[in-house]
Amino acid sequence: MVATKTTSTTEMPEIASKVSEQLISAVKQYQQFSVDTAETFAKVASVFPATDLPSVPGAPAFPSAEAVTKFAFDFTSELLNAQRDFALQLANALVPENLA
Repeated sequence: MVATKTTSTTEMPEIASKVSEQLISAVKQYQQFSVDTAETFAKVASVFPATDLPSVPGAPAFPSAEAVTKFAFDFTSELLNAQRDFALQLANALVPENLA
């Protein structure tokens, strides 16, 4: 009889962890480059005159870019968490009990 090595199905392979760490690192580097570029552009553009947009009577003021960004990410986080819970429930429902 040949002995076989069994691996746990609950753990991700080490290669998946390494690849995800490398991907996150690359994304963070790109993000920092983008922020640096945007800051440089804003400094250069600040020497040009800026005109205020006219206000529309009766229209509400627009939220700040920071407020819109926070709202969008909070909403997306809640949606992603709901999707994760759904996917886990579905996966558990579809796995036969003798394999769980």
